[in-house]
Amino acid sequence: MFPDLQTVRALLFDDTDSSTSQETGAVALGRLVVDQQRQQVSWAGRILPLTRLERDVLTALANPPLRVWTYQQLYERVWGADYLDDAAAVRSTVKRLRAKLREASATVAVESARGVGYSLVDTSSHSR
Repeated sequence: MFPDLQTVRALLFDDTDSSTSQETGAVALGRLVVDQQRQQVSWAGRILPLTRLERDVLTALANPPLRVWTYQQLYERVWGADYLDDAAAVRSTVKRLRAKLREASATVAVESARGVGYSLVDTSSHSR
């Protein structure tokens, strides 16, 4: 028997690069911190000027375990409406989010899973 879901996740997933604090509602992925209670995202201590939609997409992508989110899953989570098989709103928001992450020189990026959706990846170990 496990005391809580966090213990189960710790056993099933290797979250060495990401952590979630139940008390603060913050998710840290390296130098990226998504603070859900304060509704803000920072990179290396600098607050990123994200819109609510950009922040909500990044919040979904950054929550452990890191995985590919389908267009439908992101749309329903962020926009709170039924997905009508039109990924334009998701793509547009991700495009703006990517630009802001690049502008901040972040070593995390939103990666496309062609025809499926998006995931958050650490680019510090990848050569460009």
